[in-house]
Amino acid sequence: MKLFFSFLLFLSAALFTLALFCGSFQDISWCKFITENYIYFGAGTIHVGLFSAAMIFLWKKDLKTTLDGLSFPGDVLRNLVMSVNGFVLVICTLLVLGIVAALVGFADQSAVYEKVAELPVYILAFAVVFAPVSEELFFRAFLVDRVGVVLSSLLFGLMHFAYGSAVEIIGAALIGVVLAFIYKASKSITPCLVIHLTYNLMSIAVMRLVL
Repeated sequence: MKLFFSFLLFLSAALFTLALFCGSFQDISWCKFITENYIYFGAGTIHVGLFSAAMIFLWKKDLKTTLDGLSFPGDVLRNLVMSVNGFVLVICTLLVLGIVAALVGFADQSAVYEKVAELPVYILAFAVVFAPVSEELFFRAFLVDRVGVVLSSLLFGLMHFAYGSAVEIIGAALIGVVLAFIYKASKSITPCLVIHLTYNLMSIAVMRLVL
């Protein structure tokens, strides 16, 4: 399986490079499809790459052993409590960030709303279902124990630069810190997945249905 994930990582890197190439040379005829779907093509290859890179290191001899290594699902009741507490902490952290951003006159979240409003339903479904899995496996299960809470969280924040919002990057980094501590405290990837999936679903629903 590690060979398969290595191939998948190589393929995603090659396709992402192709997307960058076509983005720079849009007049090439065979690049038309990629150019027209640049953001979707790029996002898809990035997340497949994150997932593959993480699994190269996290995969054990079989699926059960791998899931056990990630403590998934782990102690269900304990992880549920950790998920609820972590989600509340994430919301409180973002509320404080929003207030501070408004007070200093640096609230640029409208860029995020505009991006989300333009995305088709299947990309939003991808953001709710697959993106939390790829990001949690890479930034928490893989990176936290190797580079620490701070660096893994900073990289997680920078991952969100495409939204064009400095507040989004800072917010994602702060969420990364919360998730990293939840991961270390629970010794399980389950609460991180639950919090991330729930937050993405809630934020997308609010931006699409309310704002």
